[in-house]
Formats: sequence, structure tokens, C-alpha cells
Amino acid sequence: MNVALSPLDATPSAPLLARVCFGDAPGRGVADVLVPLPPLSEPRCEWWFAQNDELRRFERHGYACADDGTHLFFRRLDTAASDIEAAAEHAYRDLLALLEDSGYRELLRIWNYFDELTVGEGDDERYRRFCLGRHRAIVAPDFERRLPAATVIGTTRAGLHLFGFASKQAGEQIENPRQTSAFRYPREFGPRSPSFSRATRYGSQLLVSGTAAIVGHETRHAYDAVAQAQEMLANVDALLTQAGGAWTPSLLKLYVFDPADAPAARAAVLARFGAEAPLLVLNGEVCRRGLMVEIEGLFEQRSEQRNVQRIGQRA
Repeated sequence: MNVALSPLDATPSAPLLARVCFGDAPGRGVADVLVPLPPLSEPRCEWWFAQNDELRRFERHGYACADDGTHLFFRRLDTAASDIEAAAEHAYRDLLALLEDSGYRELLRIWNYFDELTVGEGDDERYRRFCLGRHRAIVAPDFERRLPAATVIGTTRAGLHLFGFASKQAGEQIENPRQTSAFRYPREFGPRSPSFSRATRYGSQLLVSGTAAIVGHETRHAYDAVAQAQEMLANVDALLTQAGGAWTPSLLKLYVFDPADAPAARAAVLARFGAEAPLLVLNGEVCRRGLMVEIEGLFEQRSEQRNVQRIGQRA
């Protein structure tokens, strides 16, 4: 992926697969994705660049798509997602049909944003119901070996926002030795475990899923954002080590449940990755009660060898 953070009113100098903006922002074109999460920092937009100028845009199976010949960006908004289990199942069944029809059969990265994430008790919690619907749609023999990197965050407005990237070539699934694989969580976390990998390695890039203060399968430092930020970063470090090589961030997104915790959490991230790290801070709900912060990222392997294809790399 070739990505840059940009101000809301900036104009890109090259074709975009997608422009993702957070908060209340006006849509400016077919490349826009508008996510109802309040930004706690500037800039608030991501530019995901196309590989070339030969972009094809189309709609199929309920998704708006951008195809640059090497990668497919897809997006969908279901505003009538009060039954989140059914909405997730339909969205993922349609996504699989889209991937099959388009020839981009390898999911690399996916984002899922919806409202009232942890509303409901026990198995009625909306996040657990989302996981059940998603699982029902994608379950197949050996499917857990091909799960993409993913994020689920709670938003401020009703509706399921789902978007991501697919390729014609598979990435490598990376799991974290400090954490139980999400798809192996015990029954206490729901009737079906979350269906995602901890990261996807794709050429010289690592697409890191939403990562929180979970060790094994247990929450650490419940409701303590400062301690959780350190645990979260320890998990990222373990994942980067597991992937092998030296990595530098191209994009980091930090989700903070309570805006009052944002300065301390942001400071911890910048202390780890450097004051100039490309960081976007957002006010969003994490998928477990007691979890106050979560981070995700796109990392580039530091190497003199740069001939491996990247999403959005321009020829």
C-alpha cells in the first residue's frame, strides 16, 4: 500500500484508490469513504494511492469498487444494520461473491465500523453477533489459514461501514506469540470466535490488525488506558518480531475510547515510533468492555530491496 495522511481540504496529486476521512466531512467524489469516528488529531484523512492512472470504478454485489489492475478497493455502507448479525452475514456473502467475480480472490485488509459495539449482554452483545454473522458467511474448509488482517471499532452513528483491499496474490498470515489467535478464543467470548489474522505480510509490507492490551485471550489492565497503551505496544513489538526483519510505520491509527486518555496514549505511541510517525488518533469504542485503547498499522520493511509489489505502488 502507498498511503499518506492529508488535511481535509487537500487535493491529491495522483489517482486514488480511496480517500478515507473521519468525523463530519463532506464527500467530494466516488473515491471517498466517510467514517463517523471523531478525530482527536489532525490530519484526519488517508489517501490510498492507485498503482497507475488506469482506474476502473464500478458497483457490484452491493459494493462500490476501484480496480487499478493489481488491487481492488471495495466499500459498502449498510444504514439499516440494526440486526448486525444478519447485516454482517449478508455483507460478507456479497463480498465473497465480489471477490470471485472480479478475480481478486485474496483478502488482504478489511475494516468494520458500526454503532453500539458492546451493547447487549452475553451472546446478545452486538460485537458477538457480528462475529457470528461473519463466521456464518465465510466458514469453509481450512478458511482460518487465509483470514485477512482486520479491525472492528464502534462508531457514533448507526450503520455498518465495511471496506478494504483485495489482491490477486495472497499475503502471508502472521500470528502473535503473545496472544491467542483470535479465531481460537474460548467459548466465553462468544458462540463464534472473531475471524481475522493478527497481521498480513504482503511483499515488503505488514498490515497489522487492530491490537489491544490482550495477552493470551485475557484483557490486561482493565479501564487503565496508560497501562494498556504499553501492553498494546508490547503486542505490536512481538508481532513485528514474529514477522521478521526491521519495520517502520507508514500509517498508524490509534483508537481511544475516552478522549481524556488521548494525550497520554498518543505520547506512548510517539515515544515508541518517533515524533514524526504518521499517526491518526480517533475516538472509537474497542470491542471489549474494559479495553480503552487499540492500535493498527501499515509497516514497511526497511531493506535496500524494493522490487516487491505493494498495494498502491505507482509504476
